[in-house]
Amino acid sequence: MDPASSKTLPAHSRWKPSTWRWIYVSTSVAFATLVVFFALLPTTWGNFFNAHPKRGEMGLGRFIIRGTRMINGKHTPFAYPWRLIEPNRTGRVVAWAAYCIHQAGQWWILAKAQKSKDQQGWSNSYRWWNWSMMYLNGFMLLFKLVHTHVFYDGLAADVAEGTAQGSVVAILVIALILAIPARGIIFGLGRKPKSELIKDVIWFTKKYHGYLVSFGTVYNFHYHPAEGTMGHYLGFVYQVMLLWQSTTFLHSSHRDKSWVMMLELWVFFHGTITALCQPGNSWQIFSFGFVVMFLVNQIYLTPLAKSPERLAVAYAVFAIVSFLAFRNDKKYFKMTFIPVAEYACLIFCIVAGMATSRLVRSLAIPQSISPVFVGVVYILI
Repeated sequence: MDPASSKTLPAHSRWKPSTWRWIYVSTSVAFATLVVFFALLPTTWGNFFNAHPKRGEMGLGRFIIRGTRMINGKHTPFAYPWRLIEPNRTGRVVAWAAYCIHQAGQWWILAKAQKSKDQQGWSNSYRWWNWSMMYLNGFMLLFKLVHTHVFYDGLAADVAEGTAQGSVVAILVIALILAIPARGIIFGLGRKPKSELIKDVIWFTKKYHGYLVSFGTVYNFHYHPAEGTMGHYLGFVYQVMLLWQSTTFLHSSHRDKSWVMMLELWVFFHGTITALCQPGNSWQIFSFGFVVMFLVNQIYLTPLAKSPERLAVAYAVFAIVSFLAFRNDKKYFKMTFIPVAEYACLIFCIVAGMATSRLVRSLAIPQSISPVFVGVVYILI
C-alpha cells in the first residue's frame, strides 16, 4: 500500500487483531453485566444462581413468571421458566415486531453489501455495512433492556425453547462446514474433498452462511428476557459476541482464528456452568460433549494438532478426566449426545446440499437464480 494513501485511512484500520478481540469481548461482558445488574437490583443478588425459579420468584421483582414446572418431583425439560403467567398482548406484538425489524434489517444490509460495488474483498477498515450493522445491533441491545423491564416476555411466550437451542446448533453446524478446508470433518480428515458436489456445498455455505447465522443469532437474542441468572449472563455475553460477528463481515476481524475459536468454544463454558447451577449431572452432557467436539474437530486448527505427542497427551488427559467424572454413574454415553447431534446435522446438511447441487447441475439452472433455488430447497427440507 502506498504510504501516502495509508494516512487517509481511519485510525481503527491500523488496530491489531488483539485490540478488536478486546473490544468485542469487553463490550459483550459490559452489556451482560448491565443486564444482570438491572434485573437483580429490585430483587436479590442470590437469584444470580437461581436456575430453577419457582412461580413468583425473580421476574425483576414485579412480574409473575411461570417458574419451573415440577412433575413427580422432577423438573420438566424444555419448559422455559422465564415467561409470564399471563402474557401481555402488547408486549408480545412489540417483541415480534422488534425481532422482524432486526432480522429483516440484518438480511437487508447483508444483501445490499453483497451487491455493493464498494465490496472489494476483505479490509482492515469498517465500511458502511459494518457501521450500519453496528448501529442496528446497538439499538436492539438497548431495546432489549427496555422491553424486558416494560413487558418482560421475549419470543419465549409463543415458541418452544427447543427452537432457540436449535438456532444455536445451526450456527455451530455452519461453523463446522466452513472449517472443512482448514481442519477437515473429523480427526483432520477430509480437508481436501475430491467431490465437486461437496465443494459446491462449501462454496455455497461460505458465500451465504451469513443469512442463516443471522437468523440463529437474532432469533435467540429476542427469545430470552434480559434476566439476571448466571445462564442469562453467559448467554448474553455470547449473544453480543455473535452480534459483533454479524457486524464484521468482510472485515479482517471476522475471520481472526482466535476470535472465531472463542465463539465456537463459548458454548462449552455457557452450557457447563449453566448446567452446574442445576440439580443432577446434566453438566456432563455439555462439558464432555463439547470437549469431544473440540478433540475430534476444532483441535485440528490449533498448534496442538501439529504434534502427535501433544495430541496423544490431550486425548490421554481427557480419558483420565472422563474416568474420574463418570466413575460413580458409569454413564459415559452422555458425552456422545452433543457430538452425535452436531455430526448428524452436519451430515444431513452436506448430503442435502450435494443432492441440491446435483439437481441444479442436471437442470442447468442459471447461476443468477441458483442461490435462490438452493435456499428454497433447504427451507422445504
